[in-house]
Amino acid sequence: MSAKGLAPIVSEYHILWEALKHYEERLEKLSSMTTDEDQQLKYDEKLQDINGLLRSVKIAAQSDYNLELK
Repeated sequence: MSAKGLAPIVSEYHILWEALKHYEERLEKLSSMTTDEDQQLKYDEKLQDINGLLRSVKIAAQSDYNLELK
């Protein structure tokens, strides 16, 4: 992330991580509750995007601060 000009501080990494994890949980719940296949597909696509973001944030936090996000 810092290579693109964004250099969050440690607390911002934690806030971003928690927000993404919360949104991931919400999407998982919504996906499992819906009976509409099109809506479920939308939720699942967003979940894939969130997973990619989580990996990126985790790698950036590790690289910038040797911070282990879980």
